[in-house]
Amino acid sequence: MKIVPASETAERLTGIWPEFLLHDAISNEYWERLYSDFSDFQFVALEGDELVAEGNCIPVAGQPAQWRDAFLTGFERGGEPDRVCALAIMISPQYRGGGLSRVMLEHMRGLATAIGDLVAPVRPTLKAEHPHVSIDEYVTWRRDDGTHFDPWIRTHERVGGRITGPAEEAMLIEAPVSSWSEWTGFDFHADGEYVVPGALVPVSVRDGHGTYREPCVWVRHPV
Repeated sequence: MKIVPASETAERLTGIWPEFLLHDAISNEYWERLYSDFSDFQFVALEGDELVAEGNCIPVAGQPAQWRDAFLTGFERGGEPDRVCALAIMISPQYRGGGLSRVMLEHMRGLATAIGDLVAPVRPTLKAEHPHVSIDEYVTWRRDDGTHFDPWIRTHERVGGRITGPAEEAMLIEAPVSSWSEWTGFDFHADGEYVVPGALVPVSVRDGHGTYREPCVWVRHPV
């Protein structure tokens, strides 16, 4: 297996995230520009000719407020970058559980070394199993051995990352219930809070409109 710049292949990983997560307006506006404006910070893992993982990050000046704010910080606010912000590490399902996520994270840390620390707005893996638990409480959960309850946060900590705190509205997805039904297969027939598979918090439906505000956990990697 080898890790190479994303520019060396035209392929991209698809089908990794639940469909509704692909509709954050700010990230959609800027995502494709990552590969042209910040090509040195996009990379992939190849097993032979097979694309098995992808990593995305962006150099920024100052600390973004949350995940979606990293795009505005990197593309619009200017300034001399003093850190790199992680955006995504995606692993093909058949390659999960074998340590590849850690390899990808280590590579991202390496990309940051010439600029500053790596900051990561982590999407906690198991939070979707606890959608009614606040992110402020979830971030405090630890196992008996002191390691973090969440496996993705645990991976970050094992390579030297330190939790700096949670943030609300890492993603903001707003759409009519007809779109939400198309994305999820749910019938959003009345106002209320709906637990959707893959969502970290419930989707709030009011007056035929669904709103999803996904939190994240900031982890800082001094490098």
